[in-house]
Amino acid sequence: MRYFRENRGFHRLFSLMIKKYQGLGRAGGSVTLKNLTAQEQEALSLFLGRDCTGRASVTVSLSAFIEAMNKTKYAGIGFKELLDGYVGRDVLTRSEELEDRRNRKALFFRNLAEKHDSPYGRLWLEHIRRAGPGTRGIHLAFEKHPDVLAGQLKNVLAALCRLTRMRRAGKTAAYVRLPVFADRTVHDPHGFDLDTEQGRYLISALQLIRSHEDQGYTVSSRLAAEEVTELLGHFGIIRDDLLNFVTCAGLLAVREDGTPVAWWRAAWDDGAVLNVPLREMAGVGAVVPAASFGRVDRPKVVFVVENSGVFSEILDGFGWTRLPPLVCTNGQLKLACLLLLDKLVADNTTVHYSGDFDPEGLQLAHRLLQRYPDRLVPWCYTVNDYERCVSEVALPESRLRKLDAVGHPLLAPVREKMRSVRKAGYQEGLVKTLVDDIKRILPDMND
Repeated sequence: MRYFRENRGFHRLFSLMIKKYQGLGRAGGSVTLKNLTAQEQEALSLFLGRDCTGRASVTVSLSAFIEAMNKTKYAGIGFKELLDGYVGRDVLTRSEELEDRRNRKALFFRNLAEKHDSPYGRLWLEHIRRAGPGTRGIHLAFEKHPDVLAGQLKNVLAALCRLTRMRRAGKTAAYVRLPVFADRTVHDPHGFDLDTEQGRYLISALQLIRSHEDQGYTVSSRLAAEEVTELLGHFGIIRDDLLNFVTCAGLLAVREDGTPVAWWRAAWDDGAVLNVPLREMAGVGAVVPAASFGRVDRPKVVFVVENSGVFSEILDGFGWTRLPPLVCTNGQLKLACLLLLDKLVADNTTVHYSGDFDPEGLQLAHRLLQRYPDRLVPWCYTVNDYERCVSEVALPESRLRKLDAVGHPLLAPVREKMRSVRKAGYQEGLVKTLVDDIKRILPDMND
């Protein structure tokens, strides 16, 4: 084989013949060399026994090449054996390469499954094996850098195994910070940073698992930052427990023995607003509307608004020393806010939610209705309310398309009206209505 490998006049010919063999799966057809070099003209003339000098191109059939080879000292060597010897490895046909790749990939994931066996891990690996939604990047990574991918998936599977154990032990209620979780799992606090491939693989796996546990959860390829935070929180992992906070008034955190937490009680007595960080929310046993605490004659309700300006305007509408039960989402469903609402709903509190009349506001309302289907009531979210607060802010088609994700029947009338009017409406135009509604529902709250 040295003769062919060391003679540059044969290099392009062999490259083309290998491609032809791989495509056909046999020694057949022909190849054409264009823009022949002097070396190629000389080598082909001598080997094929025909004059190729001065020619710009030449077509060589594989059968003619084999016939010429059988007239040399290489007679008796099979064409496939010749190609293998030339490249120094087994030359596979396209179908053989595809089958080999499938076998290597199957073995790759089988080895991972055998070494990292957990319910969450099995679910995710099977999803990858079936090339389910969101796994294309993993399959591309296998083709490019399988060794790197093996290490990344091993770490994610270790994380899923740890989460399985945490859930079995009931430890998700305690919460663990993401860097601490990463350090305990892979001995690197940045091991699951969300701007890394490994971190993104973890989020993808958690989305899949969440969708199997919660039929109402929708997997998305583009999660907003707060959606990622909420997803991690669902599994007992928190990103930041200080800057993640919820604004509220008129609520009481209650200990297991039934007594209010002192600083929540002080805020209620003094008519103060609280910004409660996730760190504190995670340690609270229960949260109740302060006005109905110990009062079975009062409805257990809480009022939730979307932006801080409206929150303050509503509070300004009350001369009471003690403020009504009010929560502000600040336009986002932060984990601290969701945790607060979870605790209120767990205590059978009815949540009245009012937000802006724009696609993003309706999406937020839709998510809350999905999360609390039996406890959340759209508050001032009728077509009439929309018409009363509609602005001159036009909604471009790119934003109106977001309404496609708003499917809850309680929001359908205002969604269709918004599509027709194509303008946003804002809560600021409904402040008096919101204040009057709270006073109607809680007429004697300051008794």
